[in-house]
Amino acid sequence: MKSAKSYDISKWLVWAAYERVKANHGAAGIDEQSIAQFEQNLQDNLYKVWNRMSSGTYFPPPVRQVEIPKATGGKRKLGIPTVADRVAQTVVKLHIEPNLDRLFHPDSFGYRPGKSAKQAIAITRKRCWQFNWVVEFDIKGAFDNIDHGLLMKAVKRHVKDDWALLYIERWLKAPFETAEGIRESRDRGTPQGGVVSPLLMNLFMHYVFDVWMQRTYPACPFVRYADDAVVHCHSEGQAQRVMSAIKTRLDECLLTMHPEKSKIVYCKDSNRTLAYPTIQFTFLGFTFRPRSAKSKQGKLFTSFQPAASNEAIKRMRQRTRSWNIQRQTTVRLEDLSRAYNAILLGWWNYYGAFYKTAMRKVFDHFDKKLRRWARQKYKRLARHKRRSADWLDRMKTACPLLFVHWHAFGNQTG
Repeated sequence: MKSAKSYDISKWLVWAAYERVKANHGAAGIDEQSIAQFEQNLQDNLYKVWNRMSSGTYFPPPVRQVEIPKATGGKRKLGIPTVADRVAQTVVKLHIEPNLDRLFHPDSFGYRPGKSAKQAIAITRKRCWQFNWVVEFDIKGAFDNIDHGLLMKAVKRHVKDDWALLYIERWLKAPFETAEGIRESRDRGTPQGGVVSPLLMNLFMHYVFDVWMQRTYPACPFVRYADDAVVHCHSEGQAQRVMSAIKTRLDECLLTMHPEKSKIVYCKDSNRTLAYPTIQFTFLGFTFRPRSAKSKQGKLFTSFQPAASNEAIKRMRQRTRSWNIQRQTTVRLEDLSRAYNAILLGWWNYYGAFYKTAMRKVFDHFDKKLRRWARQKYKRLARHKRRSADWLDRMKTACPLLFVHWHAFGNQTG
């Protein structure tokens, strides 16, 4: 006789969750089990996840805590679940996300299907041309400080399946385990790095900010990406009132506006010429500021535009430097293309979408490494910088598709 399960969870959903986890790769959790090791006994491992979730006896293990450096300095704490726990979280995410996502504001872009950071930048750029003032704000430690009581109030309003509610609460309470093996209990926050955490963050911020903003300041459009947001205002006075109100609202919801990453910005350009101390902000890796532009008639003017931030350019150049291309003298140029062009293409597709010329610094740096590689590899080019530059120009002309920027910029870089 087939034993009855407490909850009706399909095995197909568990399999679909596993395929998502596999596609996303990811590090091992506290059990140090990789995806490859999980797959060595795949059928039994997935059965255990399904069986325990269906019977209500699934308890998530502690989350492995790792610290990674922030681009702006300091450390960010990530929580890495085990592979099995990532599968379990993905089961819940796949089940509840369709209904929750329909609820969310159209200008919420972070971690949502069909939404992207590039879309957020595009609409922010358009609105910066339409509105003179911007309030940019960031929430200090948002993932770490979400109040569990307020979050579960929102979750229970929209998630009606007992099993999904049960496991969400268990994930919120699952302790961290540090590198030293010390377990830290948690009474707030949802681990950044967990599968279900971004969805919970969006639901929390939907009520904390999106709905509140639409009700309180309907004339001020915004773009939010997780805990980072930009609000557009008509005047400096309105921007000051909006910023003050957002700070108060976050305080009421037990969150803190980041004092150093939040500010009022004047969108200065050829037509907006007021003197104001702050005329730039950085959002999702792009710095918005006055930049030279050319009209369709060929006339130069100043436009308020996004381009890859100095911090993003620095990170890309550091990554290029870490490859030590000049030492790889046993490989061919085609081999270097296979190794690195996909990464360059990813950078170009994102940062090259707006004010493309800012990416010259990255690609010129890469080409400089190629010239050094050529001087190390070919005796006739050794100690001849001019010859190596001519060689690279010939390669760009002969094989423009080897590297994305050779095709995009031609011989204009290098």
